[in-house]
Amino acid sequence: MTLLHLPDELQRVINRQVAEGRAVSAAAFLEEAVMRLVEDSAAEEADIRAAVTAGDADMEAGRYRAIATPAEERQLVDDLMARVRAGLSGEG
Repeated sequence: MTLLHLPDELQRVINRQVAEGRAVSAAAFLEEAVMRLVEDSAAEEADIRAAVTAGDADMEAGRYRAIATPAEERQLVDDLMARVRAGLSGEG
């Protein structure tokens, strides 16, 4: 078993969780925390991969906009903000 040194504040947080019955031991708390981190990271990676796949499909289908000048960039931002505002107001 590996000995792990934690900052005092983190150790207090873990001890409080155990004392409040949210974990049966410090080891169990840390195991659960690490597993959640791994699961969250995997889910985030899957979301990124899905977004990339969707972006690739859009590009292959010609659904993209080339931006070559600062004016085109400003126009893109303005268009996106208009879409966001419309979505927030229920118009989109």
